[in-house]
Amino acid sequence: MVKEIKTKEFLFKIIRKGETETVEFKERFCDEVIETLTAMANSFGGRVYLGISDKGKITGVKVGKESVQKWLNEIKHKTNFKIIPDVEETKINAKTIITFSIPEYPNKPIPFRGRYYKRIKNSNHLMTIEEIADIYLKARNRSWDMYVDTEASLNDLDFEKVNKLIGKINENRDIKIAEDPLAFLRKYDLILGEKITNAAILLFSKKPLFYSEIQIGLFQTDTIIKKSLTIKTDLLSEVDLVMDFIMSHITKEYIITGKPRRDERWQYPLSAVREFVVNAIIHRDYRSGVHSQFRVYKDKLVIWNIGKLPSSISIEDLYSGSEKSTPRNLKIAEIFKEVGLIEKYGSGVKRAIDEIVSYALPKPEIKEISGGINVDIFGEKSSEKTVEKTVEKTVEKTVEKILVLIQKNPLITQDELSKKTNLSRRGIEWNLKALKEKGQIERVGPD
Repeated sequence: MVKEIKTKEFLFKIIRKGETETVEFKERFCDEVIETLTAMANSFGGRVYLGISDKGKITGVKVGKESVQKWLNEIKHKTNFKIIPDVEETKINAKTIITFSIPEYPNKPIPFRGRYYKRIKNSNHLMTIEEIADIYLKARNRSWDMYVDTEASLNDLDFEKVNKLIGKINENRDIKIAEDPLAFLRKYDLILGEKITNAAILLFSKKPLFYSEIQIGLFQTDTIIKKSLTIKTDLLSEVDLVMDFIMSHITKEYIITGKPRRDERWQYPLSAVREFVVNAIIHRDYRSGVHSQFRVYKDKLVIWNIGKLPSSISIEDLYSGSEKSTPRNLKIAEIFKEVGLIEKYGSGVKRAIDEIVSYALPKPEIKEISGGINVDIFGEKSSEKTVEKTVEKTVEKTVEKILVLIQKNPLITQDELSKKTNLSRRGIEWNLKALKEKGQIERVGPD
């Protein structure tokens, strides 16, 4: 059904603005009109105006008695009856303009001749297989981590890790979780019946996981690596282990203020660094099999993580905090929020940037590189330090610290080691295991 539309002034305003993400001009009806309508339906909706050139000149379009119905039928057939746009007609100086309007469709993606398009700025782009999968899952409020790993079983899960997680969640709750580990996993849909979700494997796997691998290193230059570590464990442990490595290889300053106790100042605000670490882990595209990279330099930290931003979010949105958070892994994000590693969806990056800037450091640089997101966090240059400080470098190797403490007190516990080294309990466990495997220590007695 053709409807008479809006005022001429409205149309002139659209023409002056030109083609955009939601506006396209065509002089006549053709397959590109249908392609654009599907791209808009897969993106944010929009309008295609027939009878206007791409330069904004009103050319008009010839409309016969059955033209509009014929066009609508063609659109329906070539999209498998998925979309039916609204049609509006306007006359300007005896020239007819036909407008096809399409909303953003809830059940995306919509194909055109077996291909899927999305709208970027003022043009259509063919979607990749990964983008098709992402838009399909997002449209159904699902994500990859919520689906079942058909090769996994309950025997693949470490229930002690589940118990530890429940304990951490209870630390932040007035009403405690009373369920046993299996009931907890079912309550949070981490297992479905007897089937194990991808999220459950990533959070509680007994075995090392190649697709959760993190490579972290201490770099003298881009090509000279002084120390490196490969981490292949559960995601919650990865947060602690990455932070332990970073804290062991950045500087900590003691500021003499005249108080009985000296103030500590790390090279970077640790809570902001942790936010970027957590963000990388929960937004990573684990389907790719590509490892995350963390680089520690003398004067900067570099984080690279596989997985592009959603098309609805730009780098500028991250800086401004105006993005609406859409976690790539909804179930993992939910668990991280329960344990207190995420405060509020969508607020973390902006908050971390503000904290770094208020720490008198340069604004971090965020950009898309090689199919992922790269973050450079810059340190303070030594020439810019104006406060009298006593500097203690914390780059002494973690292993050496632990060995010295054990030599002084062979009965020292893991909790005591954790307090004396500022490492997490997981970090201590990891390093003790490495020392045992190298035959440098033999653990006797309680932990």
